[in-house]
Amino acid sequence: MADSSSSSSPPNLLTLILDVTTYTWTHRQLNRIARDKALAAKNKPSTGPAILDDVITTVLALGAAFSCLNRDNVLVVIAATEEEVSVIYPRKGGEGNMEEVVMGGAGGDVGGGECGERVDTGLLNDYVRLGVAELVNRAAERAEKRAAAAAAKEQQSSSSSTTTNEQQQQSTSASTNSNCKNGAAIASALSLALCTINRFMVASHAGVSALANTSLLQRKDDEGILALMGGGGGDDGDKSNSQSSQNSAHSKGMLLSPRALIIQASPDRTSDYNALMNCAFAANKSEVVIDGCFIPAGVKGDTAKDSPFLQQMVDQTRGVYLSVPSGAAQVGGALSEVLMSVFLPPPIIRGAMNLPKLNNVDFRARCFETGESIDVAQICNQCLSIFKERPKEVCLTCGARVRTTKKKAGGGGGGAKKMKLR
Repeated sequence: MADSSSSSSPPNLLTLILDVTTYTWTHRQLNRIARDKALAAKNKPSTGPAILDDVITTVLALGAAFSCLNRDNVLVVIAATEEEVSVIYPRKGGEGNMEEVVMGGAGGDVGGGECGERVDTGLLNDYVRLGVAELVNRAAERAEKRAAAAAAKEQQSSSSSTTTNEQQQQSTSASTNSNCKNGAAIASALSLALCTINRFMVASHAGVSALANTSLLQRKDDEGILALMGGGGGDDGDKSNSQSSQNSAHSKGMLLSPRALIIQASPDRTSDYNALMNCAFAANKSEVVIDGCFIPAGVKGDTAKDSPFLQQMVDQTRGVYLSVPSGAAQVGGALSEVLMSVFLPPPIIRGAMNLPKLNNVDFRARCFETGESIDVAQICNQCLSIFKERPKEVCLTCGARVRTTKKKAGGGGGGAKKMKLR
């Protein structure tokens, strides 16, 4: 059998980000149970929506298939709740930890999975399920503590009248729901994913940053080392050939081909827009492809049918975006088939495949408070947050004080007020 290093396809580094927000998946599971009971009474199969266990099963199937493509492929799974992100595969310490995976295994024994050298499917199944369970439990505990603290505070500050108690219960439940309905911390998870990718790329570059000019590494004299140390020494021809040199290195199997796949089910968090776009620009600079998969619920009351932020990131990094159709496409193993058909092929061969394309991406800015698409906005000059209406006292993102000034009489404004955030 030929060695994997001689294969024409370079090894891939897939960083998979999974949305495991408690409110989103609990709400969908309750809807799924109610709908399945109604359909079972009519002898009809389930029509979704997908629940968290379905998505975890899909991730495990995708990881196993990914490891079969190349024995040197590397898989990292990151889970995100409303307030916490964590690398759940590989785990810190123990068997198959991150350090051993980064260095390619100790003596070739690390991994030892059924399919790949660096992806152990047995550990993948155990670690992913254990990591998701830990994150969900911690998120539920935080939500319970938050609700108890809010209830205790309301009880201390309110009177003992019946009317006041009813208002207290309504305000407490409203505050609890508003906290629980926050989307996943995708921006934090993507930042962690890019840091993890850079760690692997530095290791594959023999300790040199992944953002360094790879053409300098191909030189046989000391000029390349001096250029790396001083940031110069390379002419314009070297800079123009850096892309072709990196592509040739990938084709020879010298470097990992990095990409990230975001599986999202909760609505976008408007306050994360700047962070997400910064991550997209950083990924584009370091040639990391970002793929996006949004799983809508398809039930009444759930208005999130797409992720505009995810679409913009995918378009910026030339990835693939898919909004999974509602209904039977999300149950009975169909979700695994859909995701493997679209996201399993590596970027190097996607040009020859008929994959979903983003034709209409909404690049309009969105209000950080309401999430609405807007054409004219108020912008904070400190943190560049975007608002449809002027905040009353302070910027909702950075807390900068809002001041209102008047134009001079000779300025043609006739005393009109001008909003300024500082």
